[in-house]
Amino acid sequence: MDKKVVNRISEILEPTEEQKERMFCNILYKHKNDTTKEGGISPIKRFKPALVAAAMAICLVTTTAFAAAYMGLDINFLNFLKPSSEEQVEYLANGAYVVDKQVKNKNGTLDIKQVIGDSNVTLILMDFIAPKGIVLNKAHYNFKDINIDFGYGFAGYGIISLEDENINDNKISLVMRVKTNDTLTGQKLRLKLTDLGSSDTWPGELTTVLSGEWKASFNLDFKNYSTDYQTNQAVKMFGYDATIKTVSISPISIALKLESSFVEQISQAAGNWEVLGENEYSDVYPITINYKDGTSEITNIFNGMSHLSIGDILLIKTFENVINDKEIESLTFFATEIKIAH
Repeated sequence: MDKKVVNRISEILEPTEEQKERMFCNILYKHKNDTTKEGGISPIKRFKPALVAAAMAICLVTTTAFAAAYMGLDINFLNFLKPSSEEQVEYLANGAYVVDKQVKNKNGTLDIKQVIGDSNVTLILMDFIAPKGIVLNKAHYNFKDINIDFGYGFAGYGIISLEDENINDNKISLVMRVKTNDTLTGQKLRLKLTDLGSSDTWPGELTTVLSGEWKASFNLDFKNYSTDYQTNQAVKMFGYDATIKTVSISPISIALKLESSFVEQISQAAGNWEVLGENEYSDVYPITINYKDGTSEITNIFNGMSHLSIGDILLIKTFENVINDKEIESLTFFATEIKIAH
């Protein structure tokens, strides 16, 4: 193998000793399973060091995305986030925290796999495995009751069903998105999920598929992706004075924290969300993201959370795919431009 390629792999991935061990074990495990299926004999004793090194090198150079799955970012997270470049894949992988906790009862296993997040949004990747013989092939799955406890603060949360690669098996992948007023990194989350339900469409009324309760507590030791900017810029919202105190930007969300003596008036002036389509509503507090290349996008469709309290406004914008946060030049909010200095 070309020496420059090997050096580049090392520069990009910089695996720790623990990561190297996990990669090695994953490769051995896959090789063992594949060979056992074919011949029924475990090959570990015959696996020469040179072959192990070659297998690891091939895995690493195939794609950065594939390598990221071994380095701490699950392939289902990659498919969900849809990063725009190899650099962004690496950045996201470096911030992921591996939970690897399974909760079982007679009606299924909840496998809590990984967590990523920023100043205001936490994403939890989970698999649910039903007992053998039960096929999970509906368009949407969710739990009929969700309880989370992370200490102080408020939260909005929901579960997203990921695209199922095999609709005829007993496994589904889910992402739980938690939106909070402050980052959850370093906190412990206590989670209780009750009664798995399904629907043919989203939104749709859930029908219980498997009853039961799945409880788990785990640390949220992910790396905060956000860069926080102290702005203190004045803005007029529907003619009322407010101050943009901070802006937090990451690949997975943009959050604005504002202060105003006219929060109630602003809320009334904003009115109700307009229904744009199935499960789509207008964003009454839109922002325009202006990129360095001259392009822009506006959050006309509401995704995220708006929390208004006495004197304070928190606006969190989430996106279908991760955004290229390093290429943002400015944000425009109610005709006020917020310059972003990288």
